[in-house]
Amino acid sequence: MPVGLHTFIFALFVTVNIATSESIQTCETLAECLHQPLNNAPSVRLHIMLKGKNMQIHGQSVFDVFARPGMTSDLTSVRYDGFTTFIQGDSKFTYMVVDGSAYVVESTGNDSMSVTTQTVKCLSSITPFDSIVDALNNLTAVSSEYIINSSEVDCPSGSLYEASFGGTHFIVCALGADGFIAYGREITMATEYLDSPLSRISAPKLTDGAESCADVVNPTSLSPTTLALLTGKEASPTCNTLEKC
Repeated sequence: MPVGLHTFIFALFVTVNIATSESIQTCETLAECLHQPLNNAPSVRLHIMLKGKNMQIHGQSVFDVFARPGMTSDLTSVRYDGFTTFIQGDSKFTYMVVDGSAYVVESTGNDSMSVTTQTVKCLSSITPFDSIVDALNNLTAVSSEYIINSSEVDCPSGSLYEASFGGTHFIVCALGADGFIAYGREITMATEYLDSPLSRISAPKLTDGAESCADVVNPTSLSPTTLALLTGKEASPTCNTLEKC
């Protein structure tokens, strides 16, 4: 799988975790939290820096991902639409996730050409879906002592978390209204919450004759334990159901 798509989907996954925590109001019980709407979650810009040797996507090691949340009708699950764009020579590559389907749009042309050619294809696979859900529901808080090499990680006390996704380990620093930073061995991502929501992202028209693309990203529901973490509540180790919390 191209590193760009792996990074893109991880970025959207982390957005589900941290951006949702900023949108939910303080509540006295988990029952109240579960019934509070999630549709105030902000759109985000993720600034991604690839640090690994020879880790570039279309010749770029630094790029931005923009994403907006979409909620299920019962407001218990969230799925992000998003896009990122790369320029390489006379070509522009845009990777998109819209309503759970993934696309790559390649536009070719330059300033001297009056016509730009464009191809739009489905992406049939992005990443193992189970790992997204597992990572979401197993995001855990860690202390600063947990970080062996903390020279890069500057995070307030009580704001550190760890997550594993696609075989990669990340340390996540939640900065409240200032967003969050996710530190990986070869990838760092800094997130900014946008003041205004992104416009709805529309699916591009396929050019290969296909009518539509299959869903490759499913809405993610939040477990009580994860919801407790994201809303700043202290969950019990046995908090597997709402009644036990």
